[in-house]
Amino acid sequence: MFVVFILIVSPLLSYSSLSDEWHSKSQCTQKEFANHMDISCNPNEFILIGWSHYGTKKSGSIKQDPQRCKPSETDCIMDYTHKIAELCNGASQCEVILTQQFIHKCSDEATYLFISYQCINNSTIVDVCSRRSMTSVNGLNLISPSFPNEYPNNVNCTCLIEPTEINKQSLPIVIDVESLSFNLQDNDYLSSTKSSPLSGTLPFGASIFNEINSLRLQFTTDETLSQSGFWIRLHGYYQCNKDEYSLGSKCLKIFYEQQSWHHAQEKCLSMGSRLIYINDIVEEKKLAYFLSTNQQQTSFWISDKKNKNNVRSWWPWRSAFEDGKCILRTQDGWFTRSCQELQAFICERDINQQALPLTVRCGNLQTPLSSSTIITTTTTT
Repeated sequence: MFVVFILIVSPLLSYSSLSDEWHSKSQCTQKEFANHMDISCNPNEFILIGWSHYGTKKSGSIKQDPQRCKPSETDCIMDYTHKIAELCNGASQCEVILTQQFIHKCSDEATYLFISYQCINNSTIVDVCSRRSMTSVNGLNLISPSFPNEYPNNVNCTCLIEPTEINKQSLPIVIDVESLSFNLQDNDYLSSTKSSPLSGTLPFGASIFNEINSLRLQFTTDETLSQSGFWIRLHGYYQCNKDEYSLGSKCLKIFYEQQSWHHAQEKCLSMGSRLIYINDIVEEKKLAYFLSTNQQQTSFWISDKKNKNNVRSWWPWRSAFEDGKCILRTQDGWFTRSCQELQAFICERDINQQALPLTVRCGNLQTPLSSSTIITTTTTT
């Protein structure tokens, strides 16, 4: 667990790091149980929903079992992430009313609701219309004004994001922007100087901008209706090779030549990489968006064996063969399969074990950041 102590030395200046700890809750939905589930972070933190689903135990399982309100890979589930994210993202406390849900594809009522979430310290979050500057060692969060409430009309705000001075002299640095929540009214736009403006709704985890060494964002709204706005996260990474795909900190090579899991891993290792390892739901959603927008197939071997893989941020496991120990990633979840089965695979080269520091200046702020006034302490327990 990470405990972060942050000293903010000025209203215009702070230095931050982001916690990557995930929390999860699962609760019965039957009438004899409480009719709500409380999701709580500290008052100075924002809730970020990673995954949520209603689930029911398949016929033949014992619904009165003590584990009936916890997820298992044989459950029939209904993704409910979007609804819970709309309700809870950006709040510090969130009450989720548990309702009786009939899951049509399961032909049964849900027995539990599962939610996973992070608590993001709001000192790491910058309003794009504020006059504020920040340097972060592990990602930046930008939000629209008043998020998660409706943003105001007739705004025109800009933010400049760059690597810190010490990193500007090194290799080209990619500034990657991922969507955590994105819902803009038509004719309201988030745009950069090098990419097409974005409006409407974008999926969680989507990589929406990817620019080299400098990124200038502009948020403009008209005089009509507004929506909840956006919450985006930015990281700085070294650039991948020309024959690789960039996916956050990872440089990917996709192989459609089907191999057993062990031969696929050997192929990756021979190139100085490994089978892709998916750490959490944000990486899974980022990969899913990448595969869909690039019209790639969706089933691949992924790294490690099931008994070595601990996923806390969501529940990817689905029903699988009993003798399978290797993990096949599909658009419907993770399945254990025989390691001798032939499948396509993705190799990853993780050249960025830690994101590079980025500086954001919003509101045309030109005040330089002084390292002598930056203090941060991270304790690992």
